[in-house]
Amino acid sequence: MKSEVKVYDRGNGEFQRIQVVRLDDWAQFEFLNLEQETVEQQIKALDCFRDVYSNYLVPAFPWIFPQMVLFCLPEEDEMYDVLVGCAKARMRIDEHVCYVSETYGDVTDPLTIATIILQEGVKLKKGKPVFTNKEAEQLFLELEKRGCVRIVCGKFPQTKIIPIGRTTGYMSQVETTAKLKANAHFFIMDPFDCATVYDQVGMPFGLSVKDGVVENPPLFQREALLIEQEGASYISKKDISELIVGINGKTYIPGKNGTIYTRPKHAKTPEDNKTKIVIIGRRVVAVKHGGSVPVPGAGLVLSISGGSILPGDEVSYHGLKDVKFGIQVGNSIIRKGVKTDQFISRFYDIYKLQRVPYPPCLFPMDFENARAARMAIGADSKGNPVLFWAEGAGKLGYEPGVDSKGATLVDMAEIAEDLGLRNAVNLDGGGSAQILLNGVRALRISDRNKADNSDAERLVPLGLIIR
Repeated sequence: MKSEVKVYDRGNGEFQRIQVVRLDDWAQFEFLNLEQETVEQQIKALDCFRDVYSNYLVPAFPWIFPQMVLFCLPEEDEMYDVLVGCAKARMRIDEHVCYVSETYGDVTDPLTIATIILQEGVKLKKGKPVFTNKEAEQLFLELEKRGCVRIVCGKFPQTKIIPIGRTTGYMSQVETTAKLKANAHFFIMDPFDCATVYDQVGMPFGLSVKDGVVENPPLFQREALLIEQEGASYISKKDISELIVGINGKTYIPGKNGTIYTRPKHAKTPEDNKTKIVIIGRRVVAVKHGGSVPVPGAGLVLSISGGSILPGDEVSYHGLKDVKFGIQVGNSIIRKGVKTDQFISRFYDIYKLQRVPYPPCLFPMDFENARAARMAIGADSKGNPVLFWAEGAGKLGYEPGVDSKGATLVDMAEIAEDLGLRNAVNLDGGGSAQILLNGVRALRISDRNKADNSDAERLVPLGLIIR
């Protein structure tokens, strides 16, 4: 593994720093899952996302952000007793101890249940909660008592309930002896991304595959970087409809014995007598027999005839057994040695309100001029892996000659060509962008603390690691 920091002169005293890490074998990479383990970590995650909203996003785009209730749900027996009591008053309960919502199906995940209850009974008026039923009021006040609620207000006249899931963590604080760690995937973060009650801030999405095992399915027909077992690299748009879904030992082939529904084409499934299996990652999160269900932003719905599937059942995906490593995040920057010069993967512009939103939102930008911290991964002409981080300007203020200017997507394509890459795709950038070698960053994170302009690490759900 070799690392270097390069500086590109942009003229007029401006420059761009990048860190390049070259590796010998794709087999070195593994996916790093991060998750909060304590209530204290959950509350820190809640505060982290509150700060991202209140310090950066809402001030920049106040009229597109609603009034938002951000909350986490501590794993405490007393808190769960409160939740169960509230849920029993609002929903039926069946023999499998699933809470049954007429709209959302059978659910067992406590955070999803809490989201349903709060969504049905909490409104914000001038930043203050107003309750329309006693169960929502009881749950809200119990969460507030435990320090598990934050309110952030944009100017769009709507209330949005935003659950902060347990799937994120600070990459610098885990696997501290690792040789390399880098952030990877897009994830549910904005209120626009929380398309349904099943979606939680911190849920990663997009293909991740290692040695033929698919950990996260492909979504949104985005470009993916794929490395075959013999080492050849290529970029291809991948979609869940190309894979076979396995649950409880039975396989479902889209178009044959199952139908897949995903965003942005479907906001909800059709009304019929089929069984709807709501899936996020490798887990069934809800089951609805007959009728219709909303389609999650971070997952999919499998519609089948019959079946004895329950919430919590594990899901597998088949059809990529020849892939040694695969990742699907952002747009490509170079394909077969030719620089990409436009958006090929689909994105959603938050200024163009569409009927069916889907994550991740593309904040108003263009391919040639929008500058930010960025990450990319690709294969060079010999097929070896190359990871690079383009440092961004500090979000509290840019100082020419002190901060990197930040890279456009055109810049990233030019850097990829300069580094000799043949195929490469963007990873998640912005405040998430970072590489740690033996626990140390060579560049600065673009999110900063207001008090002293020090780096403010952002929580992420999924990274790349070499142990």
